[in-house]
Amino acid sequence: MVYDRYQELRTTVERAERMREFLTNAGSASDDIPSSVLDQMNITTAVSNDPHAPLNRYLTVLGDEPVDQFRGVAPIVSRVFNESAEAVLGEHTQMELIVDQSVLERSRTAYPEAFERARDLDQFELRITDEDLEFGLLLVDGHGVVAAYDEHNNMVALVDGDEPEVISWVEELYESIHFASTPIDEVQSTGMME
Repeated sequence: MVYDRYQELRTTVERAERMREFLTNAGSASDDIPSSVLDQMNITTAVSNDPHAPLNRYLTVLGDEPVDQFRGVAPIVSRVFNESAEAVLGEHTQMELIVDQSVLERSRTAYPEAFERARDLDQFELRITDEDLEFGLLLVDGHGVVAAYDEHNNMVALVDGDEPEVISWVEELYESIHFASTPIDEVQSTGMME
């Protein structure tokens, strides 16, 4: 019995160490993650000799071929993310993206042409949340991704996986943000935005 407890403690410490960067920087995404989900996820962390490792993993998961469904949460504005999303949008891709007010305004000013092009797509829905977003998220064709950012908006860690329990956890995170968001057309029609 003592040995079993020791093994549980050791496993917990190893898991916490492996996921430290993500758990430290993912805000509310790191609340209440079942240990079984943590054990099934891939973790990619920025390190001094590979600071873009999480971004590269994101791009690998996303790929460069059209996808059937793309659901995301974007806490930052990034040309790389815009271009990678554009690369996977096919004629029948259903895409939904949730951003906060600051990301919306930055997108409009920094990338006005891309913003308008996306708004013109019938299969694209942009949703706005009043809450500041603390993490990034992607659900794409049976794969879930959650990204953690530091105080300078650099992606420092990314967890991902395609196991059913991982997908379920990422979907729950997404739905909690989706529930608190509003389609941009409704926001604009009520005059809540300029």
